[in-house]
Amino acid sequence: MKDTKKIKVDLKDNPYEIIIGSEIISEIPEIISPIIKRKKLYLMCDENVGSIILPQIKEVLDTAGYELYTSLISSGENSKSFNVLEETISELLDHGIERTDTILAIGGGVIGDLAGLVSAIIFRGINFIQIPTTLLAQVDSSVGGKTAINVIQGKNLVGAFHQPKAVISDVNFLSSLPEREIKCGLSEIIKYGILGDKDFFSWLQNNREDLSNLNQECLIFAVNKSCSMKAEIVKKDEHEKGERALLNLGHTFGHAFEKHFSNDNLLLHGEAIAIGMAYASKFSASIGVCSQEDTDSVINLISSYGLPVSLEEIDGKISQTDIMKIMSHDKKRSNDKNTLILIKGIGEAYINEEINDSQLVDFFNQENIH
Repeated sequence: MKDTKKIKVDLKDNPYEIIIGSEIISEIPEIISPIIKRKKLYLMCDENVGSIILPQIKEVLDTAGYELYTSLISSGENSKSFNVLEETISELLDHGIERTDTILAIGGGVIGDLAGLVSAIIFRGINFIQIPTTLLAQVDSSVGGKTAINVIQGKNLVGAFHQPKAVISDVNFLSSLPEREIKCGLSEIIKYGILGDKDFFSWLQNNREDLSNLNQECLIFAVNKSCSMKAEIVKKDEHEKGERALLNLGHTFGHAFEKHFSNDNLLLHGEAIAIGMAYASKFSASIGVCSQEDTDSVINLISSYGLPVSLEEIDGKISQTDIMKIMSHDKKRSNDKNTLILIKGIGEAYINEEINDSQLVDFFNQENIH
């Protein structure tokens, strides 16, 4: 496989590879053959990519002699629910899925999360393989084994850690994505520069036009860099007992915003995280741990990629009370204290587990959120 990058996620019990390249669909049978126990595959696919990418994948798998069953899942966060989880498991059981079978998750983060959780709990765990088709999923959600559904109290509160057996990321898939979805993926890429790599942050500043225009060399570099950074963190802390929380930079604020606007399509995940990272940087400056210069650099980089950096840019209303209520259910909250991922500077994220509600109230007042 020429021009293909491979990253080893070197976990003690569940090692696997991330394969990143362009036009590597034809290589899928070769990649998965050492993993598959029998030649029957269950494909869980986002209905939005069902007519574009799915036929190409099915053709190469059919040619390689695999028996296939396909389950199309509605797009959007509403599919990450108990109802869809139960319906999907029942459907797979009705079609004869066995413990030795493998699920292929083909789509964005929603499909990866749902298929991963189905794989984690059906027969107490079967194999699954991630084939992410969005930039956001390729650089973040497909790697690391977090699987989850949403509940009324918040995002990703019910789930399991269940590592895939492989992640296959073809950047050629991204050409069919709407511009808004591309920007959402760029938000997560920017996150890696902010949290742990000043040189990558500078690269993002210098290569904005090529990356935004989906230059394949730049894309492969950015996806590889993001996945490599995440793989190193996951290797040290697979089940998020410590350092892995750094990957949640922008997510405590962002998930609250995303949850509030979830039914209106006013704010997608990557957009919410962009605002969340801007606010995390501002909060860091407000408590004196980060310089205003670095905070401004973070906000300017996010904004330069066409992403929002303030709730004032969203055509909807959210109150301080709304935000605080949702944040009270955050997974990282402990002993009535909030955990925020903050920055001491560009490339220097850290975990602060001692944020009082009163500090958040003061910050929201400062940002004219009442």
